[in-house]
Amino acid sequence: MSTIQVLLVEDHPVVRRGILEILQRAPDIHVVAEAGKGEQALDLMRELCPDLVLLDMELPDISGDEVIRRGREENPQVRILTLSGHDDASYIREALKQGAFGYLVKEEVPEFIIEAVRGVAAGERGWLSRSVAANLLEQMQIL
Repeated sequence: MSTIQVLLVEDHPVVRRGILEILQRAPDIHVVAEAGKGEQALDLMRELCPDLVLLDMELPDISGDEVIRRGREENPQVRILTLSGHDDASYIREALKQGAFGYLVKEEVPEFIIEAVRGVAAGERGWLSRSVAANLLEQMQIL
């Protein structure tokens, strides 16, 4: 089994620590670096070429959307999974439009975060928290 190399991007140290502890539960996931700002994340993406970037959407210097856009422009192979406190449909659509492989909310259960990391690392798109999927369907007037 190969190890999934993850760059963890979260500006709140206590939240970043909690996410790190969740990811460390999985023997096939290794956090290679952590970043608290968007520019730092982009530098680490260039330097380390991780398999996956787990990205908070609200960063103090540049938006998560900008990190996704620039990261994908520089390396179209980079796989980005967002983990955000926001579940507004327009916010979610923009992240997915910029190239995120999935959008999870921070209230998500740890097991689903690990499963999503594995899925996105394998190239799967469309990983969404249930509340996010329901919100998008409601906006599309399906529910």
